[in-house]
Amino acid sequence: MGAVSITGEISLVWHDNDPYGGEVLLISLDTDEPLAMNTFEIGGPLVERLSGVLEEGLRVRVDCRSETVEVVNIENGETSDKDQPVVVDLVVLPAP
Repeated sequence: MGAVSITGEISLVWHDNDPYGGEVLLISLDTDEPLAMNTFEIGGPLVERLSGVLEEGLRVRVDCRSETVEVVNIENGETSDKDQPVVVDLVVLPAP
């Protein structure tokens, strides 16, 4: 997966604290495109910019890029690479 942009209406916003990554926002979208990725974790500087701004019902565009992470199988200790989406930006769209 390369860079992608997904648009839709926020159906859920959840604030959480990741013990390794700090404060995160979790959002779920009712996407404009059926079967598009619809759940995103937002971390880092974007959290500060978007905290208090996002609410259910807003239309947004989520820009993502792919990042390869190492995954460890806890049953046998084997490792493998997995592509994971990383949110680069989130833009609130004007109401229609």
